[in-house]
Amino acid sequence: MATNTTYQTKPALFGPSLSNSDKVGYLLQPLEDPTGCQLVTTPFANWIALVKRGSCSVATKVRNMQQSGAVAVAIGDLELKSSWFTMYALGDTFDIEIPSIFLARNEYKSLLYLSELTDAPLMILLQRDQRMDWPLLDAMIIVFVSPSVMLVIIYIFRQLKQQMHRDGLTETTLASLVLWQFTTQEEYGAEACCAICLEDYFQGEMLRLLPCHHGYHAKCVDAWLLTKKGFRRKAFCNDNMFDKQGRSDWWENGTSNRRKEVFIVLVFQVREKSLYAS
Repeated sequence: MATNTTYQTKPALFGPSLSNSDKVGYLLQPLEDPTGCQLVTTPFANWIALVKRGSCSVATKVRNMQQSGAVAVAIGDLELKSSWFTMYALGDTFDIEIPSIFLARNEYKSLLYLSELTDAPLMILLQRDQRMDWPLLDAMIIVFVSPSVMLVIIYIFRQLKQQMHRDGLTETTLASLVLWQFTTQEEYGAEACCAICLEDYFQGEMLRLLPCHHGYHAKCVDAWLLTKKGFRRKAFCNDNMFDKQGRSDWWENGTSNRRKEVFIVLVFQVREKSLYAS
C-alpha cells in the first residue's frame, strides 16, 4: 500500500535540527518499551523510533533510542486534550546527535496505525517546513523595518512643514502687488477696516490690494506674505494669488461682500494666533 500524507510536527529545542538536510527512515514503535525509557534491540538500519510521551523525560527517551540505533525519534501524546508541546531538556544535551519531534494525539495515532498496518516497515520523510520561518521574518519586519519607515515619514513631514514656513513670497513678487491709498471712510462704510488687525482705515493709509480683490493694511499683510507659503492660496476664498491682476472692486459690492468680509476676519484671527505661536 502506498500513501503520501503530510503530518504537522513540532521539533524539539535540543539536538540537531532538520534545517540543513531531510531525514529518511523507517518508522517503528519498539515493542520492548513503547515509551522509550530504556534501551531496546535495534530492529534494522535507518529506523525512526515512535514512542509514547510519559514515564521519563524526553531527553532520556532520545538518548535511549539513539543508543538503540535510531536515526530520529518521534514522541507522541495520547492525552485526550492534547496540544502542541515544545520539548526541551534540562542540563547538557551535547551528547544528543539525532533530531526529535513531537506529535499531537491524532497524528501519533494515525502514524502508529499505519506503521502496524502491514509487515513491511513504514518509510517516512522528516522535512523542515519552510513556512515556519515566516513568523520569525514577520516579527523582524515589525521590530526593525516598521520603526525605520515611521522615522522616514516623520522626517519627510518635518521637511515639508519647514519648507512651507520658509518659502513665502519674494520681495519682487510682493512689490508687484498693488498698493492703494485709502481716501475717505465715509465712502466705504462699515467695510472700511482691516480684516487682520480689525482697525479702521484712515485717509492716506496704504493698503495692499491682493489679486483676489481683497485689501489689507500693507504693514499687516506683507509680513505674512513674505513668510508663509500657504498664503499663496488664501484659505477664505481659495483664490490663487498669481491667477489675476488688477484693481479690486470688492469695496462696492454691498451685502454679499460684507458676509465674505466677516468670514475673512475669522480666518485671519486664527492665522494670526498660529503665526505668533510659531
